[in-house]
Amino acid sequence: MAESLPETILMDILLRVPAMSLARSKSVCKRWRSLISDSGFAKSHLQRLKAGDLIPSQRIFIGCGYRGHETIDYEALDASEGRVVVPHKIKTIKSGSDCQIVGSCDGLVCFLVSGIFLIYNPTTREYRELPSSNLEEDCQFLDRHNESFYGLGYDPRSDDYIIVEGIHEYAYEFCVAAIFSLKSGSWRRIYFPIEEINESGLDINGNGVYWNGALHWRVYEWGKTGIMSLDLSEEKFQRVLSAPEVDGDGLSQGLGIHGTSLFIYSGCNDNRIHAWITDEYGRGRSWTKWFSVDCLPVSRHTTPLVYTRSGKIVFLINANQVILLNPEDNTYKDYPIGTDSFFGIEYAIYLETLISPYLDGEPSRIWSL
Repeated sequence: MAESLPETILMDILLRVPAMSLARSKSVCKRWRSLISDSGFAKSHLQRLKAGDLIPSQRIFIGCGYRGHETIDYEALDASEGRVVVPHKIKTIKSGSDCQIVGSCDGLVCFLVSGIFLIYNPTTREYRELPSSNLEEDCQFLDRHNESFYGLGYDPRSDDYIIVEGIHEYAYEFCVAAIFSLKSGSWRRIYFPIEEINESGLDINGNGVYWNGALHWRVYEWGKTGIMSLDLSEEKFQRVLSAPEVDGDGLSQGLGIHGTSLFIYSGCNDNRIHAWITDEYGRGRSWTKWFSVDCLPVSRHTTPLVYTRSGKIVFLINANQVILLNPEDNTYKDYPIGTDSFFGIEYAIYLETLISPYLDGEPSRIWSL
């Protein structure tokens, strides 16, 4: 039957199938494998996915120290059904390696492993090792760990996925960033005047969040929090949003993505965690209060990761515990995972897609599902 279906009907059917099921369906027959492996099909599947509700296809990718990496289907956990936790063993990430998750975009997750970047699709298990950017060696006067910022995003103008590694130091007059294109397979340098980033005392570092064609970082300006973006098509930094205030305090802890929206959350200064969400863009745009919940008694550092369709919130607690909180009664249950990492949990929220780290179907390294 699989061989007898007309091409248009088969395409229409397969485009409606979840990416994980498609990845397993490659073994049905040669025709299906060829179709599902095509980069054009992967793009069409992604476009259809983005046109609908993204939440059911979102997963949490977690780095658990020496135990390796895991994917959590938080909707399945909320429903107490299905396979909740899926382990990942990436051969090139050795036990004990200095491994940092620096971002995700369209189903791809980016790692920085002992100074080398790696792109991985947790759904298809494809990965791609990248050549070194040599940025730290070129900028020996800077310290990657203290003054760096990173990000993975998509440039719609060039239809390309971009990795950004930036280093800056206020004692110098510029910020330098290494830009990697998955299409070209090479790094290049771009330089920014330091005032373009350091506007009125802005401090940018850490991992960027991809949203609306740009990477976004939380920045500080004289004790207040704002959001700085790097447009991946224009390659320009700009201050795009100000953070909402909590009882006159503009400080916040971090950024995240929920579906197609950007959200920002505050800490537990008043023993509550506050979060706001926006679909708008540009300086002065409005935020909508998303949720406000009591901090747990044991928590010092609490990070909201995702929001389930039933209204529960997944939190990372003290960098070593993941819980599912019901804000209606403030009850929660633990995820069936842990970490043996001294520094806690590395994580990224990603979509289950068929996008290949090689984009055009070049040979890739794949570990069995």
